Amino acid sequence: MERIGNLNLAREVILNPELSKQESRQSASKRYHIQGEPISWDKHQVEAFWRNELIKSMRDVAPDFVVDSRNQNMLSAIYNYCWGREGKLDPNKGLLLFGPIGTGKSTLLKGLQRYFGKINHYAYSFNRDDLGFRFTSAVEISLTYGKKGLDGLSDLIDASSMTNLAIDEIGKETTESKHFGNNLNVIQTILQLRYEARYKCVTHATTNLNPNTDFGRLYGDYIADRCKEMFNVIEVGGDSRR
Repeated sequence: MERIGNLNLAREVILNPELSKQESRQSASKRYHIQGEPISWDKHQVEAFWRNELIKSMRDVAPDFVVDSRNQNMLSAIYNYCWGREGKLDPNKGLLLFGPIGTGKSTLLKGLQRYFGKINHYAYSFNRDDLGFRFTSAVEISLTYGKKGLDGLSDLIDASSMTNLAIDEIGKETTESKHFGNNLNVIQTILQLRYEARYKCVTHATTNLNPNTDFGRLYGDYIADRCKEMFNVIEVGGDSRR
């Protein structure tokens, strides 16, 4: 497929690989267009467009992002995950990416955040409140608790207001954060409360730790065990890409 540059897409139309060409026509009063030229793609062309957009989203975050033998299968699985397809990844769970420093874990989540934004815009006209997620780090969360206590984390842990969340670099935070003399293992608390609300909101994360061996030591056996229900645990290995 010819590479697509600047998109000028009519919001009234669904550009969704899950719809056939006929279904797409029936659902729209206008066609998407690129610089004034109408799009008349079949389902396979739409699929190719969205696969390409996943890679472009990664390169929006890291311009030198490379697709190679180390990440091809994982990217394919993530693509299916984004569209809610059953496969190697359970679309009802979050993603927990673990591996050595510099293997691209944060890039993958940040690129995924951008990709979900494109899907929500062009495929659903911003009608999907469940797509996308807030991105923060374990260190930021720990510092917020130190300054504001649990009140500062209410949007992360309150079931009535929490949304989808990605926590970067779990394990880099201070294990015991202090707020006016009250010590708290903040990430342990957040993971526990978000586990209990896992059917309402998805949690993603990255870590340099091995969740199979290190999470129990830092966050307790309860959290280590529940991570298997909460996350698709994905090892991102190999040498540093930096």
